[in-house]
Amino acid sequence: MPNFFSNILPKKSGNSYWYVFNSSAESFNKVSELDSYLDLPEVSAIINLKARAFSNMRLIEVGPDGKPKETSEGKALLELLTNPNWFQAGKEFLIQTKTYREIYVNEYLFSQVPFGFKKDRTKSIFTLPPNIVKAEFTDSTPFYLIDKNPKIEYSIKIDDQKYAKLSTDQVIHMNDNRVSMKSATDEDILKGESKLKALSVTLNNMKHAYESRGIVLKYRGANGAWVNKSKDAIGQSFPLNSEDKERLQDANRKYGTLGKQNQTIVTDQDIAWVQAGTNNPMNLGLFEENKEGFNKCLDSFGVPSEMFARVLGATYENQRQAEKGLYVRTIIPEANDWASAVSSEYLPGTKLIADYSHLPVFQEDLKSRADSLNSMVTALSKMLQDGAITIAEYQSEISKYGIIKV
Repeated sequence: MPNFFSNILPKKSGNSYWYVFNSSAESFNKVSELDSYLDLPEVSAIINLKARAFSNMRLIEVGPDGKPKETSEGKALLELLTNPNWFQAGKEFLIQTKTYREIYVNEYLFSQVPFGFKKDRTKSIFTLPPNIVKAEFTDSTPFYLIDKNPKIEYSIKIDDQKYAKLSTDQVIHMNDNRVSMKSATDEDILKGESKLKALSVTLNNMKHAYESRGIVLKYRGANGAWVNKSKDAIGQSFPLNSEDKERLQDANRKYGTLGKQNQTIVTDQDIAWVQAGTNNPMNLGLFEENKEGFNKCLDSFGVPSEMFARVLGATYENQRQAEKGLYVRTIIPEANDWASAVSSEYLPGTKLIADYSHLPVFQEDLKSRADSLNSMVTALSKMLQDGAITIAEYQSEISKYGIIKV
């Protein structure tokens, strides 16, 4: 078997064989989250986009009314998140931890706290690679009967198969969903399920398509065949002899799409060209497979397709609205869940929110709102001056913009 099949495994189905991509996943319906991110540009593009968008947040401490506090109790935490550890600045940290969350769905933040102190005295925060962290529910009591302080063990892989235990008090474990519980005391009950698992078949098909395209491009095989049309005296076809075949092969090498090759074939042989269709990725539907797979990934991760240049017909206005939609429907809710979890762990009673109003896509809305408000105030002021409305009516209309309360 040629070496280009070395990464493809044959599977028998009836009397036929079919081939599957041999990644580190154990079966066709199981994918490696990290392999999918590293191997498929569609997956990495979506996750990287979300991580960059997520990192644009400005964290603001708010009171019970949702308005920014004048006196900050979380100043130390906000400063820490700006420079969380010795090798990462705040933006890099946010991109890293969001990337982990999107790939593995589990996110682990580890706090360096002086011995004997609580999390509010944290000196550094690190985001741990979820693929080398174990989170085990070790309590024999069903999770729904536990009021507080369940038995949980966290550990991290040091080298080979050695794991070092982590203090539960120093770990913040966040995830999106838990759908694969085997029992009420399952040791993996704390772990979420990656979005990529639901995309297993789609991702494998995309890998197949890339693998097939690579094979076609590298080992194209014959584009087709020159077949003899000549017939003998009684009308039967006869094959070309070896000398004629060699002469045709030599002549055919002069033709092609390179600079010194001819594009038009001239021959006195009575032959016809039969085109082969299996060496064209378009005929095999390989590009369509990746396109459809990309769309499924976009839906799963909550990203509008217009955010990517590959979408035909996407205008500036389409992309602007798509960017706004990405933040409003996906990034902001996810970022506020993250900010709420972090603030509740480090500063109970204090709430942080993720603000993105400083971004250009929202500044345009603020300007539009300001222009609208200015027009409204001008009109109301004239109506008040003319006696067409009362001061109470004036205040009632202005209050709709959230400027004053009535």
